[in-house]
Amino acid sequence: MSVVPFLRRHSGLLFVALLLLLWEIAADYFKVRSLPPFSRVALAYWKIVTGSALGEHVLPSLGRALAGFAIGTVAGAAIGLAIGITRAAEPWVRPVLEFGRSLPAPVILPAALLLLGATPSMRIAIIALGCTFPVILNAIDGARRVDPLMIDTARAFGLDTMAVLRRVIFPAALPQMLAGARISVSIALIMMVISELIAASSGIGVLLFQSQRLFRVADTYAVVLLLGTLGWLLTLLFVRIERRAVGWQAGWSGRGND
Repeated sequence: MSVVPFLRRHSGLLFVALLLLLWEIAADYFKVRSLPPFSRVALAYWKIVTGSALGEHVLPSLGRALAGFAIGTVAGAAIGLAIGITRAAEPWVRPVLEFGRSLPAPVILPAALLLLGATPSMRIAIIALGCTFPVILNAIDGARRVDPLMIDTARAFGLDTMAVLRRVIFPAALPQMLAGARISVSIALIMMVISELIAASSGIGVLLFQSQRLFRVADTYAVVLLLGTLGWLLTLLFVRIERRAVGWQAGWSGRGND
């Protein structure tokens, strides 16, 4: 195998390896408590993903994040499409949507604690709420961009409103809804951690808070590294699903023949 193609194909991984090597060298040189060597962080990371913390903290957190993401995405798509196809409703709901989008999701946590208590349902609801707005706004925009000629043609063939929504509007708006859902993947992880920082007995947020409170610096870095790994893997998985779901778009737009 030629060296140059290998370097090009794996340039991202090689760059990450270089950064980790520099981290190890810098930590060994400066010897400050706030910057542990990467080898120690990697050991703490390994203990988390292979020890009891995996079942006690990591998997429950991931389950809540995925549940909230799924609920928020489905709800956002349904609400966004409903608003997108009923233009008369937008002037009424647009101020609420803009307010909800500009409101930082973490500030909703105190109100959610009062309403739902410190329960798993509250944490899933917080995650779902944070994931909803990007999908809603993208679904509205996607529905509005559907060519009216396509809708008129479908109606001319005798399709009712639900059939037009299912066969014309939804497929045409799907790429933009998935773009909003991709943004919501990272939001789900952020809200997952935030919801677990208060009155929680398990979760990645609890691991992060405990390691910081007990000054276990390597464990703190390991949890941050774990969150980054989860975000990276979920994004890769979502991109694959997105390509399968809207793979027709490349061929339809002529890019598939490039």
